[in-house]
Amino acid sequence: MGRMLFLILIIASIVGLYHTFNLDDFTKENMEATIKKEKTINAVQQGREKRRLEAEKVMDQF
Repeated sequence: MGRMLFLILIIASIVGLYHTFNLDDFTKENMEATIKKEKTINAVQQGREKRRLEAEKVMDQF
């Protein structure tokens, strides 16, 4: 009985993965766009952190 439930869970997870898998996510254009978006997000976060540190430094001087 346990093996049967285990087999059903494995089959259900494989079917779920099959239906959620999108081959378009792995095209060269999509990968490049994702990398570009991640680089932009990282640059914005670094800029915010730099401005926060500068503001903190100014506040420490008072």
